[in-house]
Amino acid sequence: MKKMIPIFLVLSVFAISVYADEQKPIVQIQTGALQGAYENSMLVFKNIPYAAPPVGELRWRPPQTPLAWSGVRDASRFGDSCPQPSVKNLSTGLDLPGNEDCLKLNVFTPAKGGKALPVMVWFHGGGLFVDGTRDPQFTPINLTKNGVIVVTVEYRLGSLGFFAPKELIEEAKAKGEPVGNYGTMDQIASLKWVKSNISAFGGDPNNVTIFGQSAGGRSVTWLMVSEAARGLFHKAIAQSAQQSPLRGLTEKRFGMPPETEVDAKYMASLGVSSLKELRALPTQKLVLDPSAFYKGEFGSSFVDGQIIPGDPLPLFAAHKQAQVPFIIGTNSWDSSFLVPGQPPVDVLLKKLHEDPKTIAKLYAKVKDRCILSSDIEGDMIYRASTKMLAGSMKGIAPAYAYYFDYLSKNIRASHPGAAHTFEIPYVFGSLALMPQTPSQPESGVDQCRLIAHATADLKKGIWSTYWYPSMDKNSPQDQAMSEKISQSWAAFAKTGNPNVDGQAHWPIYDIKQDVMRDFTYDREIVKNLLKDRVDYQMTHLKEIFGLEFFKDIF
Repeated sequence: MKKMIPIFLVLSVFAISVYADEQKPIVQIQTGALQGAYENSMLVFKNIPYAAPPVGELRWRPPQTPLAWSGVRDASRFGDSCPQPSVKNLSTGLDLPGNEDCLKLNVFTPAKGGKALPVMVWFHGGGLFVDGTRDPQFTPINLTKNGVIVVTVEYRLGSLGFFAPKELIEEAKAKGEPVGNYGTMDQIASLKWVKSNISAFGGDPNNVTIFGQSAGGRSVTWLMVSEAARGLFHKAIAQSAQQSPLRGLTEKRFGMPPETEVDAKYMASLGVSSLKELRALPTQKLVLDPSAFYKGEFGSSFVDGQIIPGDPLPLFAAHKQAQVPFIIGTNSWDSSFLVPGQPPVDVLLKKLHEDPKTIAKLYAKVKDRCILSSDIEGDMIYRASTKMLAGSMKGIAPAYAYYFDYLSKNIRASHPGAAHTFEIPYVFGSLALMPQTPSQPESGVDQCRLIAHATADLKKGIWSTYWYPSMDKNSPQDQAMSEKISQSWAAFAKTGNPNVDGQAHWPIYDIKQDVMRDFTYDREIVKNLLKDRVDYQMTHLKEIFGLEFFKDIF
């Protein structure tokens, strides 16, 4: 084991990449030398610490300064994922159960290198509960091919990443530290690392784009409104960033119990009553069962007043977001994520104070009644919120909205649309590393039967292949879709404008014009996306967040 020394003993910062061996490139950063490798026509450096291991007394503390090392650190292999439950099929390749010493990141650069290249920093999804950078779909083959550096980040998950019992709040107050949203603090720490070190890899620290999907996309919107992240990024892309209300730290919000109450119950379930006892527990005792996610036993992120100051929708509407170019979008069946926990339609409408007759009229054309409840929710927290967040950028910075409605040919009939996460391999260009579609087209005669089977599997702790993106690596159409969206993301990272020669013009979003880029089979632009349905849900979303004051924006 290499001897570890504190970072303050490092006397100089090297910003020049050194290539001692063409097959074993070496880069010097603030904390020491790294030896990377070549993979998939990329130069890769993996498992780089951006913060000290959050173990022992650092469990449930903000990320601390990373330790330096002597000699050359092997950066050719991924490190451990952060602790999380194992979900069959979903957790493939993550090498679980994970390790608390997981605050690492990976840097992927074009094989030929470069100088002052744009940088894209990826925050994965998974409900702040599962997944990690080892997931093969996050291999940025097409992004680096298009001339950008990609950084993928591990951050604390579950009860180790989002936790704030009363004693911890008191401890943090005494130390003058923020409390609770440790996973978000980790993301901010990774951006500080990028600012200080990315030039050693040929990246431009003054041209950083954050991007993420699902919980990673929501993270992007939280970073957009967080003063703690201000100035650490210059552009942002939020993929499938649903905007349901956040719970409070100590106060009840939107009918949800505060984080302190959720965490008190969790501590009782563990049989402990003090922070000292909690920190003495082995890691695996603190890894929640997957069912905890749907039972509400995991508090997730919350408004803490320092790192996450509030819900993004009202803060965007009040023009309190970062003044940076912004892309936000949603998939045509993003609400697939909601299906396993969807309430009956009548229960949902009562909860949302919506009129059953109006709903029956607006959703009369929904083919699969088994997903009606989730479709209604999806119109609100995905489609309506996408339009509202993009529209709120007017007068702040250019914003662009998109709709992803593409499926590989042989699974088109069996799915109601592009499910949650299905755009990711197309963005990254990781088609060849993903499950491949069946050799024959799947039937679409009874989609509800397929959905019921997939939902039943999930309740058994199995992530059905039906929910997981698959494509045909040899399909010219699949390849072309990946090229289109990867080129747009890279163009945006370079200039703040996603338009690419040879593609349809993607206009800056204006909620009154309501024109979005459409990544699908036979069109490139969509105007007034499901307007009647989404406008109706937008009305209720504004009611929930008290946004009637912002009528001039929406």
